[in-house]
Amino acid sequence: MGIRAFSVLAFTAIACTGVSFAECELDTDQLEDLVGYEVESVKSVAGWVDEAAGKVGNEDDWEGCRYNRTIIFDDGTSVECTTYHHSSAWGPQKAVVFTKYSEKIVCIDDQLIDVR
Repeated sequence: MGIRAFSVLAFTAIACTGVSFAECELDTDQLEDLVGYEVESVKSVAGWVDEAAGKVGNEDDWEGCRYNRTIIFDDGTSVECTTYHHSSAWGPQKAVVFTKYSEKIVCIDDQLIDVR
């Protein structure tokens, strides 16, 4: 089987079944949002901060993304949410960071989140 045939077969399999990165399972609709993006890194969520609401969460208390919420990763880096996604998960959460030029999308708990 040639490389081209293999590539078409692999893409078709992914498009039909969805794909999973770390602990981030995506369906085909979500994959369409990631066309052109690259996986930058896989990190663990160390916590989050909502300065305006005076709320802080730790790695075992994921409550999704709110506008301007800061997500802090275990390596000391952070991103800020630019969208709202309700989610509730307990226990450590993995984050897959996707980038395209200066744009970033993070996947946590199977949700794609626009961040800066």
